[in-house]
Amino acid sequence: MSIWIQNGDVENLAVRPHHVELDIDDKPYRAETKGFSRDQWNALGFNEKMPPLERKPFTTYETKWVKGDDFIYREAIVSAVEDEAAKAEHDIATLRKQRDGLLAETDWTQLTDSILDDGTMVLWQGYQQALRDLPQQPGFPLAVEWPEIPDTK
Repeated sequence: MSIWIQNGDVENLAVRPHHVELDIDDKPYRAETKGFSRDQWNALGFNEKMPPLERKPFTTYETKWVKGDDFIYREAIVSAVEDEAAKAEHDIATLRKQRDGLLAETDWTQLTDSILDDGTMVLWQGYQQALRDLPQQPGFPLAVEWPEIPDTK
């Protein structure tokens, strides 16, 4: 479905009329608009508008709308700046949530009434400590080496 605007106002949608009043040889004439070409619609101030560009998260855009040779308005990016600090904070929060979930799943291994023997409990303690130490890894949060789950079979 096409999106139409009038007189270059890209913020507001327009409904194209079914008829237009024209002056031909100084006489009023009512013309049906069905079958009008883009060129004819452009002459009346109506243009098709493409949907806005998709935006990446954590990025601020400066854009402008440009009417192409085909009389269609398209959004063009003038500049784009990624907020690296906000992206890093989001990545850290996501990784910590994932890590915290893994820690919660293994809490049972450290309970005093656990069915695990002392050696197996020590393996799980090492795994939990490695999870807690994830933020101290070089390259965190971009490069994370997840610890292996202890093989206790």
